[in-house]
Amino acid sequence: MLYTQVPTILLPFFTFSPTVLVVDESADTYRLISEAISAAGYVAVSARNGNEALKCMDTAAPDVILLNATSSLIDGFELGRRIKSMPAWASIPILFMIEKANRSQILSCFENGGTDYLSKPLCIPEMLARLLTCATARIHTGQPSALV
Repeated sequence: MLYTQVPTILLPFFTFSPTVLVVDESADTYRLISEAISAAGYVAVSARNGNEALKCMDTAAPDVILLNATSSLIDGFELGRRIKSMPAWASIPILFMIEKANRSQILSCFENGGTDYLSKPLCIPEMLARLLTCATARIHTGQPSALV
């Protein structure tokens, strides 16, 4: 079950809408995440697996990537490594979504390019808070996909 109350204090105050690439095979999960982040002022882009994510990123790099660690075709951790190995994408924050937040999984998130992680089932306010932190850091230290 997802906790879906969207706290208004977390709504970002950007001069543009940061783009979040959501990589998850579940259409239901994407729909819930997309609705929450759209309501918070982000633009959601969907990819069902790692191959689709790479194609999306060839077109336009997102500001933040929300990545299911167990994505098929390309494992989520493998995708994180590939993204971080590309100079044009290396500064994009990756939030891994992990099913079981045990120490091994958490360490794998960070070892494979993750900036942070979220445990499933997702808590929407926590997800929005972490997205805000990542998007803000990207704008201040990286190269956002849109002008500030």
